[in-house]
Amino acid sequence: MNSQSHPILIEMSDQLPETSMTCKFIKGPESFSQVVVQAKEEFLCLSNLDADRGNGISGKDQLIKYGYENLLKDMDEDDRMVLIGTLKLIIELAEELAEE
Repeated sequence: MNSQSHPILIEMSDQLPETSMTCKFIKGPESFSQVVVQAKEEFLCLSNLDADRGNGISGKDQLIKYGYENLLKDMDEDDRMVLIGTLKLIIELAEELAEE
C-alpha cells in the first residue's frame, strides 16, 4: 500500500506547498516509509533554517531543493511553525501506517 491511498495523509499534504517533496511523495506512488524519511528531512530543515545540513548547505538551501522556494520568500515565523507541526503529524501517521 502506498501513501496515495490514505485520505488523511492526502488532506494533511494540502497544508504543504504543492511543490514540496513530501507533498509529491504523499500524492505519488511512494511508500509510507519513504514519506517518513522525506518528511523528517523537511522537518529538520524547517526546525533550523541556518543549520549546516552537510557540505555547507543550510536548512533553507535544502528546503529550496525540496520545493519550498516560493514559500520561503513570504514565510513568517507562524507559517514556519504550522509547517513544522503539519510535518510532525505526517511523520507520526506515516510511521504508524508503515508498521501495518
